[in-house]
Amino acid sequence: MQDIYITIIYVVLLIPSLLIVKETKIRISNLQSGIGILYFLPLTVVALLGYVFLVMPLLSKLPILNLSWLGYNIAAGPLAHQGLIGIIPFIPLLVYMLIHVNYFEEYYFRKSSKRVVLWGFLHLLMGVSLGAVIILLPLGFFYKYIYSKYGLNQAYALHFATNIVLIGVTICSYFFL
Repeated sequence: MQDIYITIIYVVLLIPSLLIVKETKIRISNLQSGIGILYFLPLTVVALLGYVFLVMPLLSKLPILNLSWLGYNIAAGPLAHQGLIGIIPFIPLLVYMLIHVNYFEEYYFRKSSKRVVLWGFLHLLMGVSLGAVIILLPLGFFYKYIYSKYGLNQAYALHFATNIVLIGVTICSYFFL
């Protein structure tokens, strides 16, 4: 029954991206336009991986930081709790959603510091833990800096590329950890 409930939520989250399928070509063009900013990619990826492997184990000892309604990010798919087998079928949908969602995250949530904080905490609705928001906030402010200094497409390209690398690292972690 829980799988059905989570699947319904996942489909509801997917529908907006499906409704704007005609904008996919434009979003890919936006990514291509911002690709020059990817020299910052090692910084964002190392920050996230450092947090996951060094800081998160310490913070997870505080029960309040483990609070999550789901225990994982629902964007990984409604069956992500089953491990790699539950994630792999949803990777194409996740990448497609990120093409659209990351653009609108940058467009709407990098205009002010209040919006960056809202963006970070909105990830709680996606099922991430309160502890994960701690790393999302500095990243959000870094994306805001990129947005302010270089532009929307650059912030979007960096955000999207960071997420794609994280997907790759997550998949690899099932094989090597």
